[in-house]
Amino acid sequence: MRILIGALGLALLAGCASVSETRSNPSLLDLKSQKPAKDVAECIRDSWQSTTVLGASVGGILQSSGNRYSVLAPDAQAPLHLVDVEPSNGGSTVRYHFYRTWQSPLERVIDAVKACVK
Repeated sequence: MRILIGALGLALLAGCASVSETRSNPSLLDLKSQKPAKDVAECIRDSWQSTTVLGASVGGILQSSGNRYSVLAPDAQAPLHLVDVEPSNGGSTVRYHFYRTWQSPLERVIDAVKACVK
C-alpha cells in the first residue's frame, strides 16, 4: 500500500511544471521600459493581484535575485504567467512568458504588463 501511495505522489509531481519550464517557452512580450526594474516588477505584481478571472485574482508573487525580478502568477500546475524584469541602460527589460503554449493568455493580463512598462 505504501508503494502505491508513493507512486501516486510521484506521478502527481511529474505532472507539475516548474518556473524554468515556463521560462523556456518563447517570450510573448519583449519590452523595454525607462522605469527601474523594481518599479516595473512591483507594478506588474500589484496589477495582476487586482486582475480577476471568473471572480478570482490572477495573483502575483514577486521574487528577486539581486537586481533582477520575476513576477509569477501561479496555477495549480505551474506558474501560468511569468515576467522577468532586469535592469538595462536607462531602465529595464521585460520578458513575459506564458506556460500554456497551446492557449492564448488573457488580454487583460498582457495589458497589465504593457501598462506597467509605459
